[in-house]
Amino acid sequence: MNDTIRIISIVVLFGLAFFCMQAGIFLLSGHKFKNNARRTLILTLFITGVLLVFDALAYIFRGNPTPLGYYMVRLSNFMVFSLNCVLPFFLCFYSTEFIKSDFLELKILKNPVSSVKNGIPVHLFVVFYICLLGVILLFVSQFFNLYYYFDDHNFYHRNALYPLSVVFGFAPGLITVAMLLQHKKVLQKNIFISLFVYACFPFAGIFFALFFYGFSWINIGYGAGALHLFYSSIKLMELEFYLDKREGIRLSPNYKQMTTVPEMKRRIARSHLCQVICALSGGFLGLLIIISITGISIPEKKLIIDKPYSENDRSKPVCLTFLRNTEKVWNDDGDLTRIGAQYDGVIYNNMKATIITDWNVTIDISEDCAIDPGPWNGTFSITQIGTIPSAQYVMTVRKPHDEDQENIHGADFYQVTPLKTLGFGCIMYSPAYFSPSNSKIVFAYESVLKPLSYIGFDVALVLLSILFIVSITISFTEGKLIRIEEENRKLEDTVRERTKELQEEKNRSEELLLNILPKEVAKRLAVDKNAKIADKIENASVLFADIVGFTKITSTLDADTVVGALNSLYSRIDERAKREGIEKIKTIGDSYMAASGLFGSESAENNALAIVNFARGMLEDIEDFNAKSNLKLFMRIGINSGNLIAGVIGKTKFVYDIWGDTVNVASRMESSGQSSKIHVSENTMALIKDAVGASAPVEMEIKGKGRMKTYFL
Repeated sequence: MNDTIRIISIVVLFGLAFFCMQAGIFLLSGHKFKNNARRTLILTLFITGVLLVFDALAYIFRGNPTPLGYYMVRLSNFMVFSLNCVLPFFLCFYSTEFIKSDFLELKILKNPVSSVKNGIPVHLFVVFYICLLGVILLFVSQFFNLYYYFDDHNFYHRNALYPLSVVFGFAPGLITVAMLLQHKKVLQKNIFISLFVYACFPFAGIFFALFFYGFSWINIGYGAGALHLFYSSIKLMELEFYLDKREGIRLSPNYKQMTTVPEMKRRIARSHLCQVICALSGGFLGLLIIISITGISIPEKKLIIDKPYSENDRSKPVCLTFLRNTEKVWNDDGDLTRIGAQYDGVIYNNMKATIITDWNVTIDISEDCAIDPGPWNGTFSITQIGTIPSAQYVMTVRKPHDEDQENIHGADFYQVTPLKTLGFGCIMYSPAYFSPSNSKIVFAYESVLKPLSYIGFDVALVLLSILFIVSITISFTEGKLIRIEEENRKLEDTVRERTKELQEEKNRSEELLLNILPKEVAKRLAVDKNAKIADKIENASVLFADIVGFTKITSTLDADTVVGALNSLYSRIDERAKREGIEKIKTIGDSYMAASGLFGSESAENNALAIVNFARGMLEDIEDFNAKSNLKLFMRIGINSGNLIAGVIGKTKFVYDIWGDTVNVASRMESSGQSSKIHVSENTMALIKDAVGASAPVEMEIKGKGRMKTYFL
């Protein structure tokens, strides 16, 4: 990493940390932390700020050999890795608060079973335990260098298990994304987008890190995501939950409520599990595919050879020989104390899946050695270490780089591919006593693992592919079935709702019909709308009532007053008729007609007594009306008993009516009666004489009947 990239990284990290801290302080101001509705977001902002500060410190102190640099770079890396495990948990917790539409406490983590039963997504606990395990392994790594190590110059290097740390940072984010997608219907669209975008920032950082090495892309993604959440929270005014809901209002978006049919719960749980497996397997499958393409960079390794090899040792992953070519040796200008010779070196890569991408060979030589111009497959140099007379001399051979003049084939040509060799050599003049077979050789190399050559990696790739295909198929199928069941449920609800509406409409129609026709007649017409309704009634009693002088009264009053008075009076009488089982026939103007004994099997005496009691109640009703109204009304009532004909006539605006001599006489009883008195015929009096008192019989001329004996009750 050059200084420019390093300075830019430090400035960007400190800048993002400052804004995250400032945003957290802003949200914290005005509310105590315990009662603050956004405390999860505040913690996320502060943790992100601390993460970015320690990442910047790691950039500052890497390569610093002082005691301060030694401890700071280790502390910084530990904090960066730890907080990378913690942040996904807080994102998941923050998302769960939205899903539950409630203010959650961290103590729910103590009892996962009851919390899940209360509706907390199980994803939260899976993420929590993954993050906790990641922090524990990171702590162990500080003593056993599982993930990374530092060299003598205090530079950071990744170790073989570094991909495991990526898994612990990668998996919680994928599970959280799956949780958001599964509960998308519960969340408002803008909130779902806000949380989903935040989760995508670290994944974007992973993508950039694969192709643009040098910047701390993942942590920069966390910083940008945290600020995105902050600005979204200001815009949306979300999660204004108070610790005591009785003391405060909830200023939050309107959350969608989703009802779940109990029979669907198992299928939904299975679908959610498959979606989580699909997200994890798909994420790791993509990661493995990228790794298989780009390879895994293996930190620099050193091979120290105290006794040089004369041939390849296949038991070693890497072997190196450096020998004098015995066929190409000569004296240096006739000087027997010096010789010139061709020296040949060979790098053997015995690894079947690892490419040696860069290498450097250091060989101990004697003093007064010189290299002839024109070496091959390497950049040669001789270096003096120490001062004379105790100075040591080494020859360094390194892989030619793009800028070296020895690079005549391209830098990739000098890489050592798996199970292949690379030769290098030079012409060197040295004292005659020098022999490379006694020289110490140090071979340092960097490599890239191409894991597709390993059967275990291939099996894992195939298994993950199968798991991904199976889980996405099940998830898609279950999702389709769930949607079908939801549509069926909606259709059933619609049918049920429409049926209810139709039933209500039917009830209204029946109620309207019952207001026109008696219940028994309405039932007969409901069975057969063309039924002929014509009945002969043997033991009926008929009542006619008329308001005295109503025509004269109406001439002095307005229409509203007249109609209102009649409606008020006759509504009372209608209620009484309903209570006492009297059948109202109709009203004609101010006249009221009713009858008893039209239905049922009561005796003539009971029917007559019932209509008489009803008439007395009518007089009580008109007295109550007069007591409460400025308009004073009085009524004549006439009653007769006997046989009659009842039926329904007409096709439109039909009514139930009664006919016969009994009806005509009842009408004459009313018209010849007196105000506020009940006038009954001799037929009626004969039926009620034992139950009701009456005046002496009065003989009067009745139109159409001649002289009749009548009574006033």
